[in-house]
Amino acid sequence: MKMRLYLYGVTIEYERPPMPERRFRALCLLAAGGMYARMVVKVAASCGLAGVGVIAVATFLVCMIASA
Repeated sequence: MKMRLYLYGVTIEYERPPMPERRFRALCLLAAGGMYARMVVKVAASCGLAGVGVIAVATFLVCMIASA
């Protein structure tokens, strides 16, 4: 990966190898888990137990489709 920065007529270049795929996938999974947890909290705060039930059913269906 090469990064280039232009600042006041001066060019700064930096090159480094890309992130390993396993690490990238782990970070994406961690971010997705955080977003999912935040969504569940927001739905529970606004819709109550019925909203959490709908989220649980949707999660189950998505997991079933993803594992197929």
